[in-house]
Amino acid sequence: MSLRDNEAFQAVLDNQRSSALEALATMKREDEQGFYEAQAIVRVIDGIKADLDQFIRAGKPPKAIGLP
Repeated sequence: MSLRDNEAFQAVLDNQRSSALEALATMKREDEQGFYEAQAIVRVIDGIKADLDQFIRAGKPPKAIGLP
């Protein structure tokens, strides 16, 4: 099963992204560290989703997955 089709995995990503966006929208202006952390979470999740889409379109990851 593709992770893209895995509802639980997608729900976790969506929930984490939503929580980070909510934190960005409600945090105090002085919380610079919190801003960067929440922004990083959104970027990572967006990157994971983009990579999954790219791998699915290509039919497989560009290199073997696992430990070197």
